[in-house]
Amino acid sequence: MSSDAVTTGEPAGTRAALRPERERISPLRRVWLTLEMLVFFVATPIGVYSLLYDFRIPLFTLLLPVFVFFIFFLTFDRSFSWREHLRVGISLPVLASILAVFAVAGPAIALFAYHDVGDRFLRFPRFAYDTWIMVMILYPVISVTTQEIMYRVFFFHRYGALFAGDPQAGIMLNAVLFSFSHIVFQNLTTLVISFLGGLLFAWRYQSSRSYWALVLEHALYGNLIFTVGLGRYFYTGVSNF
Repeated sequence: MSSDAVTTGEPAGTRAALRPERERISPLRRVWLTLEMLVFFVATPIGVYSLLYDFRIPLFTLLLPVFVFFIFFLTFDRSFSWREHLRVGISLPVLASILAVFAVAGPAIALFAYHDVGDRFLRFPRFAYDTWIMVMILYPVISVTTQEIMYRVFFFHRYGALFAGDPQAGIMLNAVLFSFSHIVFQNLTTLVISFLGGLLFAWRYQSSRSYWALVLEHALYGNLIFTVGLGRYFYTGVSNF
């Protein structure tokens, strides 16, 4: 994270980050971007699902080339700047907002888990402490960072112009597509959790333009979910080894 990761005032680079959503696009380009979005965010999860369960290819093996593709796509997009996006820090008001929402939502998630998982509540840190610590570190570093690049940074940079007149529609669609990507876990609870998280993260990105704010907020909720026992809803049963 850069030295601007926690700042006051307007985050640096915000204007550059907002440019794609201010573009006016032709009807033909609108159709093209819509079809492209369906391929990337609907057809791809379906393909991953099929390869995972029909051919038993581990999820990590399937997602790595997908992530690399998005990285290359953004890197070679002349309208996108990694520097501008990564330098947008977490302003103090945004940090306060993240912590305030978590102070309310966190206990609600823990309470749900307490009633949902029974004696598995907090079992992970109590009986597999070393593995739990590893997950608390690696999940934000490996999973959260990649998810937010694909589903927030790429999505709103590439398709933000489609929702220039209705940003709420962009937030809603992003949450739906983010939830849909979790079909690989084959349960409704995962889809609901992912949809709610998607709404929060999409709104956070729209309002702050801070990738680091997304990473922090997503990591807080993800690590809490694994800690309280809800991680069972995010397991495919296909070994990564």
